[in-house]
Amino acid sequence: MRTALPAVLALSLACGGGGPAPAPPSASPPPPAAPDPVPTPPSAAPAAALTIERLDASGECAGLVPDGAPEPVILARAAPADATCGAALSDGTGQVAAAARDAGGTSWQVFDPGGAPGRTFRAWPLLTQPSGWLGLAQDDAAPGGPAVRVVALASDGAAAGAETVSSDPALAVLRGASLAGDPSGGALALVADTAVAGNHWSALHAQRFDAAGAPRWAEPARFGARSESDVTFLVGGVSRSGEALAVWQRSAWVDVAWLDGAGGALAVGELVERSADLTGSSALRHELELVPLLDGGLALRADGAFRRVYPRLATTSAPLPGWLAGRAGWSLRFTRGNAGYALLPPPGAAAADCAQAIELRAPSGRLCGRIWLRRPGVGACTTGAVDQGWDGTVSQQDAQGACSWRVWPRLLAR
Repeated sequence: MRTALPAVLALSLACGGGGPAPAPPSASPPPPAAPDPVPTPPSAAPAAALTIERLDASGECAGLVPDGAPEPVILARAAPADATCGAALSDGTGQVAAAARDAGGTSWQVFDPGGAPGRTFRAWPLLTQPSGWLGLAQDDAAPGGPAVRVVALASDGAAAGAETVSSDPALAVLRGASLAGDPSGGALALVADTAVAGNHWSALHAQRFDAAGAPRWAEPARFGARSESDVTFLVGGVSRSGEALAVWQRSAWVDVAWLDGAGGALAVGELVERSADLTGSSALRHELELVPLLDGGLALRADGAFRRVYPRLATTSAPLPGWLAGRAGWSLRFTRGNAGYALLPPPGAAAADCAQAIELRAPSGRLCGRIWLRRPGVGACTTGAVDQGWDGTVSQQDAQGACSWRVWPRLLAR
């Protein structure tokens, strides 16, 4: 399967300095395509919690739409005071972590495959793994200044390790950090900081982790040193082929670097695109994701919507494929043993019958089928989060903000 919730969150912290004025590109990227119409449930659909709709019998869709579904498992969490609950995410063993966000950040409670509650922990983002999860944790009370750590959680939620990825605060000021999942298991951590001494140059540091949270490289890869003293946003991602991509702000532009499995540079681009053309706005802060595609490229998601695609080893972005542009606000997961994609609807929609559809698409984007999730007898609702974990388990939050979920174990496993 693949990474999860969101696959990466990039933290952006401050304003950028000046820089050289490169020649402008020949044309700005076109505006995103209008979204496709929201799918409509079959008119004669039964009053069932889950309905499978097969739409295409072509060979490209073979094995992508499941023949049946297990009975759902019900989860309920007693969330902290003033918290709002969110998505639930399974690991490869069938354990499920359910999210709640409050003023202190995001906490997760683990439930076993039968729905029994267990340990809680804090991390954001959280990445599903074959056994357990990896997450990012920032400790603002660390001696000397903030510290960012990659934390490893066992399948029962127990702490299994932590690795500091930020620099010594006495030597560098933290500017931002991101964590992205590796489709094969593991993660990429990316950190930007500014040197305290000298001319206060900024630089990036990257480290790859295995699925258990152990660093893959003896030392972090260091790159992107610039005289500008700040980096306002950055994001990393790992392709299906195993290369890592880093994209970061430089003045009103972005720099790009592809790294191989050992941390060496494969392709580098400086001042390649205007940052506003890439992210969709001139804001200084963005929530960014680089989501892997089955062809080896990565799709950039900015502030909740897919915007552009980086083909494999390309340093400039390209327009979204039509099928993804039409679902720019949805989430994307590899599914059915990497046979295709699961497109998951965003929360917060007003639904007369509280129905949500997961779209199953072939690698080309062909729509092969839908899985309809309903709450019979509930009537209208504002929909909650839907997600798919490493083992193909599908979870649906009962309604936006609700601290209860239905979970279909291994529904989209191979």
